Amino acid sequence: MNLLSAINKIAFTIGNLEVAWYGIIIVIGMIAGLTIICFECKRVNLNVDDAVELFLWVIPLAVVFCRVFYVGARPDVYFPVESWSDFVDLIAIWDGGITIIGGLVGGLIGASIFAYRMRRKCNFGNVVDLIVVPLLTGQIIGRLGNFVNQEAFGIPITDPRLQTFPFAVWIDQPQGVEPEYHDLVYSNVPGWFAATFFYEMVWNFIGACIFFAIWRKNKRFPGILGFCYFFWYFLGRAWLESLRIDAVPVTQVACIVVVPVALLLGAAYILVCMSRQSFRKVNNAVKDGRLGITELDSFDVANYKFALRRIAKGGAFFRRFYEADDVPVAKLDDGDYIKKVRVAWKLPKYPAEKISSEEKKQ
Repeated sequence: MNLLSAINKIAFTIGNLEVAWYGIIIVIGMIAGLTIICFECKRVNLNVDDAVELFLWVIPLAVVFCRVFYVGARPDVYFPVESWSDFVDLIAIWDGGITIIGGLVGGLIGASIFAYRMRRKCNFGNVVDLIVVPLLTGQIIGRLGNFVNQEAFGIPITDPRLQTFPFAVWIDQPQGVEPEYHDLVYSNVPGWFAATFFYEMVWNFIGACIFFAIWRKNKRFPGILGFCYFFWYFLGRAWLESLRIDAVPVTQVACIVVVPVALLLGAAYILVCMSRQSFRKVNNAVKDGRLGITELDSFDVANYKFALRRIAKGGAFFRRFYEADDVPVAKLDDGDYIKKVRVAWKLPKYPAEKISSEEKKQ
């Protein structure tokens, strides 16, 4: 029960410098993410040196924006800045105070810069897919720091049946409690509180496993894991924020907004990719004279006709959109291509007289 309170938050000191366990854990999470990127980068035509450069673009910007968003959500604490001491408090990331949402913004900016620099090797979507699983891995490990710091926990757990890990965690020296929650927290300290940081670890682990499987199979929709991540992570945070003591209204609003937006944009992105890929398949078959031996389904035909109308009206924009400079027009009558018919999967049926007596016994 007193495991958490027995952990010294300071791992060691170097002179007057105190090195906290939380910082060490965050660094371990970063290294774990970088390791995964180094192993997986070859899948998007990058090498280990490129992976290190990606790391150096993403991490510093993520850290800066982590602090910027944390401070921005608490203007009454950090503003106005009227002295040097106030300025030091504003940037004192070493005293704690970061938010993952700001880190995501900074990380995306860093990934965008890197993708532009590497545009001849891979595109932005490939870079996003590459960093999603390492990002979740870093978050999973980073949440271990909340155990040590006794922070980011949830509501008091009063049911004796749930007063045990992993449902609850013992808190006797809480950190990072917002002023409006002081009475609720300190009236129950020492005591059991919801282990929301552990809930998030489990949630992120499930997401990482799912996304890793998608990453290994996905070739048609580069960048889709970005939409998946924002949907999954903010969906988890949406219900966790209702349990956390230190929930910030801005984060709660962000979760409500981001989840449906990520879902809709992800679906729209898949549809756009399918439309472009389908059009290029048909258009290339027409240009190369292979239409008669090309298998097309109803979506291919309808999409091709739709794209032709858009190109006829929109001109250069839609030509660039579909990446088609040369667009020979074909009417696509039924006899011009092989019609693909989708058949529902069914178990094979065998006539009763063809089943032997031995098969019946089996």
